[in-house]
Amino acid sequence: MEHNTVRAALDFSWNEASIALADRQNNLLFSETILLNGHDASVLPERLEQAADHAGTSLCGIAEWSVGTGPGGFTGLRVASAFVSGLAYGRSGVRVRGVPSAAGLIRSAFAGNFPEKAVALFDGRRSEILAYGMELKNGSYFPDGFTAVLRKEEELAALLTTVRGAALEKDRSAFAAFAPELAGRICYTPSIRAEELIFNDPENFTSSPTDLIYLRAAVFVEARIPRTIPL
Repeated sequence: MEHNTVRAALDFSWNEASIALADRQNNLLFSETILLNGHDASVLPERLEQAADHAGTSLCGIAEWSVGTGPGGFTGLRVASAFVSGLAYGRSGVRVRGVPSAAGLIRSAFAGNFPEKAVALFDGRRSEILAYGMELKNGSYFPDGFTAVLRKEEELAALLTTVRGAALEKDRSAFAAFAPELAGRICYTPSIRAEELIFNDPENFTSSPTDLIYLRAAVFVEARIPRTIPL
């Protein structure tokens, strides 16, 4: 495999890291998901090296990187962004971009039968559902500007009358508790397949891997008045 023909992707938007490599013709060369303990990313360098070797190249031989930018966990998104940015730093000819993990989630859930309008749904805990809307254009998904924190079953019901919902299998029980009558209308996927990041708008490298998507603050604390020290 020529080094300059390999595209790679990494998503670490939750406790599962997803890795994929493909060639210029979008033929899948390698795909793997790794469920990690918390956000312990210590195995990622080794697993990425193994993935590259399986595809007949090395990490230094990868020409393009797609990184999942969320929505997702604060730590995982930053680890993936920083790690790939470090691999590409100072290397001419290597392109790196950010792709919403929501696009990978929706594409993984609907497996080629893509709806024109879809919303990625996540367990926000605290009896809340986080929503991130996307629309299909020329076979790829793009943010449509809709984001929400849903706190009532009626809000989710109204949303699902206009768009298709996609979610991770791990969140199914949370949806069943939040909206028992609606949980069955959501399309679930066990994993976000990293190859779907590669295949989504594959020639567009205008988005930075550091433009991470958070639907709400990671830490909920009240602002404190700074202490003043008399001079």
